[in-house]
Amino acid sequence: PVRPWRCPPEVLPRRSFAPGGLVGMSSYTVSSLIEKLDARDKDERFMAMHDLAQDLDRDNIRLDGEMERRVVAMILKHLEDPGTDVKQQAVRTIASLARKVQESQLEEIADKLATHILNKTDEEKRDIGSIGLKTLVGVLTLQTAPAVLKRVTPKLQQGINQSTEVAHYCLEILNDLLKGFGMIMVRDLASIQSSILPLLSSEVAATRKRASTCVASLAICAPDQLFNTLIGSIFTNIESCKNADQIRTYIQTIAGISRTVGHRLGRELKRIIPLFLSLCDDKQHQEDVEMLENCLQAFESFVQRCPKEIGPHLDVIVATALRFIKFDPNYEEDKEEEDAMDQDEEEPEEEYSDDGDYSGDDDSSWKVRSAAVKCLAAVIRTRPEMLQALYETVLPVLMARFREREEIVKMEVFSAFKDLLRQSQGKLEPGSKSSGDEAMDDTPACSLSRLLDVDKVMKAVSKQLKEKSFKTKERCLELLRELILVLNGGLGPYLVGLIPDIEKSIEKNAKTSLKVEALTFFCMLLEKHPGADFSQHIKILGEAVLSSVSDTNYKISAVSLRVCARITTSVLPDGTRLLVTNSKLVLAMYQATFGRLSSQDQDLEVKEAAISTMGEIVSSLGDIIGAANLNACLPVLLERLKNETTRITSLKALTTIAKSPLKVDVAPVCADAVMECAAFLRKNDRALKQAALTTLAALIASYSSNIGPELHESVVKELAGLVSDTELHLTHLALDLCVCIVQHSPQVATSLMHTYVLPRALLILQSSLLQGAARESLKKLFATMVTTGVALCSFKALLDALLAIVSRAPSPTPLSRQALSSIAQCVSSICGPAQQAEWTATVERFIAELGAPSTPEQVKLLLLHCLGEIGKSFDLSAFALEAVLIQAFASGTEDTKAAASHALGSLAMGAITKYLPYILDQVEKQAELRYLLLQSLRQLITLKAAIVKAGDVKTGVDPMGGHLTPVMALLMKQCDADEEGVRSLVAECLGRLALIAPGEVLPKVKELISSNKPETRATAVSALKFTITDHAPMAELSGCIADFLLLLKDESIMVRKAALTTFNSATHTKPALIRPVLATDWLLPTLYGETVYKKDLVRTVNLGPFQHKVDDGAELRKLALACMDTLLDKAGDRLDTPVFLQHVEARLSDELDDIMQAAFQQLAKLAVRDPACVREVLDTLSEPLGAVLNKKHKESASPQDVERHNELLRTAMVTVVALRRMHDSNTCHKFSGMVEAIMQDAKLRALLESISAEGENPNAI
Repeated sequence: PVRPWRCPPEVLPRRSFAPGGLVGMSSYTVSSLIEKLDARDKDERFMAMHDLAQDLDRDNIRLDGEMERRVVAMILKHLEDPGTDVKQQAVRTIASLARKVQESQLEEIADKLATHILNKTDEEKRDIGSIGLKTLVGVLTLQTAPAVLKRVTPKLQQGINQSTEVAHYCLEILNDLLKGFGMIMVRDLASIQSSILPLLSSEVAATRKRASTCVASLAICAPDQLFNTLIGSIFTNIESCKNADQIRTYIQTIAGISRTVGHRLGRELKRIIPLFLSLCDDKQHQEDVEMLENCLQAFESFVQRCPKEIGPHLDVIVATALRFIKFDPNYEEDKEEEDAMDQDEEEPEEEYSDDGDYSGDDDSSWKVRSAAVKCLAAVIRTRPEMLQALYETVLPVLMARFREREEIVKMEVFSAFKDLLRQSQGKLEPGSKSSGDEAMDDTPACSLSRLLDVDKVMKAVSKQLKEKSFKTKERCLELLRELILVLNGGLGPYLVGLIPDIEKSIEKNAKTSLKVEALTFFCMLLEKHPGADFSQHIKILGEAVLSSVSDTNYKISAVSLRVCARITTSVLPDGTRLLVTNSKLVLAMYQATFGRLSSQDQDLEVKEAAISTMGEIVSSLGDIIGAANLNACLPVLLERLKNETTRITSLKALTTIAKSPLKVDVAPVCADAVMECAAFLRKNDRALKQAALTTLAALIASYSSNIGPELHESVVKELAGLVSDTELHLTHLALDLCVCIVQHSPQVATSLMHTYVLPRALLILQSSLLQGAARESLKKLFATMVTTGVALCSFKALLDALLAIVSRAPSPTPLSRQALSSIAQCVSSICGPAQQAEWTATVERFIAELGAPSTPEQVKLLLLHCLGEIGKSFDLSAFALEAVLIQAFASGTEDTKAAASHALGSLAMGAITKYLPYILDQVEKQAELRYLLLQSLRQLITLKAAIVKAGDVKTGVDPMGGHLTPVMALLMKQCDADEEGVRSLVAECLGRLALIAPGEVLPKVKELISSNKPETRATAVSALKFTITDHAPMAELSGCIADFLLLLKDESIMVRKAALTTFNSATHTKPALIRPVLATDWLLPTLYGETVYKKDLVRTVNLGPFQHKVDDGAELRKLALACMDTLLDKAGDRLDTPVFLQHVEARLSDELDDIMQAAFQQLAKLAVRDPACVREVLDTLSEPLGAVLNKKHKESASPQDVERHNELLRTAMVTVVALRRMHDSNTCHKFSGMVEAIMQDAKLRALLESISAEGENPNAI
């Protein structure tokens, strides 16, 4: 009989069902591996060690005490294994083991490894010990580190004073410990510092370098007193030292400290910078390349890491960098490089020609020039406020250094020049105006065009483009692209000189990266110079571009196709097409593009570029390529339309073709394309639907005769499904397409609209979400259907359908005010194209129904809205509407009163001579109706202001029909009304009236701020909020804004609230208006003063047996913080960040949660905008942050209180995440401790990890 097979014990599956669970399983598997570690075969030992490491990495492995000791002993034993592979695997296993064992075992491992490092005779043991200890340090946590530090730190300090090799190992590991766990090594820092500092003067360069790095890490965690001692010691040594090598080490150490804790070193810059400058100027160091390089690198670090304190020293640093950017003692510089640039030189290299006696391989002076350029680049990137000075001093020198002989330095010069250009983007020239009058109020006195001498730049760049180095050419082209963006073109006069260089850059043998850069630049050149004459240049470049289309590199091919598309759409200065006379090139371009278009084996980027380019060729040059070529490419485009990866690009190409003025014949594919587009409308892809709707609109507008009734029906069926309030933008596009269909095929489309679209349109009109472009498109559709004259969509039919939404329902569901307004606007839209008799009869019908007692209230609401909307467009003064409206004012429902008030104001729009005097008269006579009548006046003024904004008012015509004076008199009289609602309406009316006639209204409103009544002053400053809009009268406002803002100092809380609200609105809408006032010595201090908690504004209210405290200053603090937040976003460059931060910090411990939340949000923004400033007070900020994170809500708290608490907690945690992302935030001890405490709390840790994973943007809180 066959005996059953049994698995040998050594290959049993690693799973145990014995009591003890995972621990039992772990013991079994680990024990078997330990036994194998004693095997004679080194390969078996290696595999056993490898398997042990894998098992230890598993989360479910647990080791008991005895097993821990066995594993640790075995691994330490194999650190001395004769097999090198086994030793290396044992070192790697330490990381896995350290996460599983207890502290006592960690101590044993650390002690053994440290002992190996101190071995003076066995280099291999030192290597193993060093690697093992570094591995161990890398997996330590703040909980496990103390045990290791206790054993390791003394031995490392001991090793520092031993042989050079041992000292190097110890310094490297000590550096890792200080960076990771310096905060818990405070007791040892003084002794460590005293051990390391002498090594800075070691004779061994490698020792000095490691000691310098270690000192920089120690500075992170050193207490202030120890840090000051450290800096003082380094200063003393520099001043007294005569050894150049040691001086260089001290300079490197200072620079290293700056890079790690620049915020702490900043206060010492007033001592450091003069010392370093003196070293640069010292004659004995003039040829010490390394020292000069180190000083310049230190300056660069100071600029980047000490932004606040470096300010007073920037001028001298820039001057020093400009001096050393020319440092080249081996060559004699031209005394006037700028003059030399103006001279024509055939060979730019002649200045640095080799004289045969000197080898550049031994020249290291380029390091000084490189450091100088990097220092200047740091200033350029971090100091945009110095733009004018940098243009005047740095830009000419950088241009002169384009001739730098060392390629590395030359690349850095180009990069710095490009950074300088990039800083200029968006900076408008003085005197020029943007649409929003947002021109920089602090731009230099000289215009950008004078500061940036384009002629000199182009001359210098053109010379460099003729260099042999392809890297130089690439950087030149990159620089030119940046120049085009800054000038928004501006290179037209230099095209003749540029084109030959571009041609050379895209020739067949050119480097790929250079080709791509040259083609990209040429594409931008065409784009940013519309109307420029490229006809001669295209003859030169045409063949080279076309040959690049077929290049095997997909990037070159794709960019070349985009260049072809840009060439295709270019026009000459007289407006004619660029290629209209060059049919040979057109056909060649078509063939090259068609080859790429029809090929299946293409990169997606090339496919999309080919589709887009073919669309432009057919659209712009379809009459030249011929019918045969057109019939060949259209089916291919249709095929690409059916492909999922290229369908959106194909839709855009078809749209371009359909909109072509050439009226290209697309009949062979038109029907199929329409069917595909209709099918796309069913897809669950928003971008695809948008593109399909746009393409359908273009096709139907241009080729409606090629689209039969069946196709129209298919399209309209799909469009009906898109008419919904869930996606208003798609609804807008779908309705616009419906309008297009009705306009081009009225007889066919009207019945389709009545069947499919009208029911959906009537349904969406009942939605309160309908607004904006979707509603305008719906109004246009109704008006267009009336113009067709088809009975199904006649004026009467559509009017009845619209009114039936409310009137036909037996018990109508109340519609929202928004829905009623939408219906009324549609009613008004169909009155426009209707006959006068039709809409006149409709108005009379509405008046009659409003007067009938049996008319339901909902219907009356709709009719009032309809009369108002009709009255905007038509003069209804012939109808007796006053009595109807006054009757509606007496209604028992507020909605009816509001609708009547809105209707009266709208009626005055069409008949101002009748209804405006009526409104003014009734305000005086009927005090009980004053609020409603003022609402009517506001409606009229709002509508008139919209007309003025649109520019529809004829010059010399008074928009208020000659009634401006009585309107102003009425409003001025009502400024101190008792009711707050009335005062708010008056303020809005005055503010919007100032948009219509700023010269007459603003001086009158300004007079009100001197009133002795706080209500009047509050109304006046509130009015300004409604004047400061996108189209505000900036000239008039700039002369009076400061006077209004002085009310921030008013004694009345009511006035200060109004002033803060206006200040916030003005800063948000027109920051250019506020910027000049920010320079005054009273505005910001006054604003900051309102953020302070004031006990005198807290009063106690008796509520029977209880007392309740009311903080009247809470609203002021909220408004002030809102103003600060807006200032930070809109005018952050005008703020003194430390002062700003001081007031934000004070509110982190406010009495109210919402004020604390606002302060946390601003702190998170500051951490992104100015991390250096925040880092200086980060430890102080940790206290209020920790208090909020540790705060618990009461068990009896209401759901609303719990929600507010959770929101505050989340905001605080978002702030923590923003602070953690700051560079060197881990160098602040208290903050690091708070973060560690968060990590120990499961709930807070989960919240922190969630927010970190989301990557939440502090600016979006």
